[in-house]
Amino acid sequence: MITIVDRGRPFVVVSRRPGASPRETRRVHSDGDVLPPVLHRLRAGAELTAAAWCRTPGATGRVRATVVAGQLVVEAGDSEPLRITASPVALPLRTRSVDRVAVPMLLPHLRDIDGLFAELRRVLAPHGLISVLVPAPRSFGWHGSALRKAVRGAWRHRAAVEHPEWLAAAADFAVLADDRLDFTLDGDAASVGADELCAAGVYPPDLPDRARADLAAHRTALRTVRLRRVVARR
Repeated sequence: MITIVDRGRPFVVVSRRPGASPRETRRVHSDGDVLPPVLHRLRAGAELTAAAWCRTPGATGRVRATVVAGQLVVEAGDSEPLRITASPVALPLRTRSVDRVAVPMLLPHLRDIDGLFAELRRVLAPHGLISVLVPAPRSFGWHGSALRKAVRGAWRHRAAVEHPEWLAAAADFAVLADDRLDFTLDGDAASVGADELCAAGVYPPDLPDRARADLAAHRTALRTVRLRRVVARR
């Protein structure tokens, strides 16, 4: 493997196999967002969406990245965003090249949380920010219910849901803010089902079918959720 730097975007590093075409090697596409559409439909008030809330901290930074499972979007200034196929624990970005990294709905189901935080520290510039968005399940109002227990037990990493600020601090980030906010689906909430919310990470992606059916039957679970945002500095 040969490591090269994208000359047009010096913060991006790609790996090239001998004989591979530039298109195959780079796998870079300027074709939109990596966030699930439902995060753009969850609103707190008339203007603020869950997607925007996660990306607001550090929004004026020179180089900004958004990391999800298997995908990365990088923005530099006012240029078009780049969409790159990438592992969250092996980001194709130069060391200390990014001013802000948004990590929406990834921590609770990522296998290697330590690897993610180590990679975030590597790519962030000094004093760079991370903005981590996770569900806030204790606020769903299901205390003691079977549904709450099923949701709580289905997270791959429960600590990432219940104590994301501890994980950030343990990775040597300085936590600057830890906020919770209620979001409501706009438009026709019936068009969004439990499977879509689970796929987006609002609920556990591995939630059993029985619990998904209970979610669908709940009077508010598919319409109103509470999310949590932790902002920390390198």
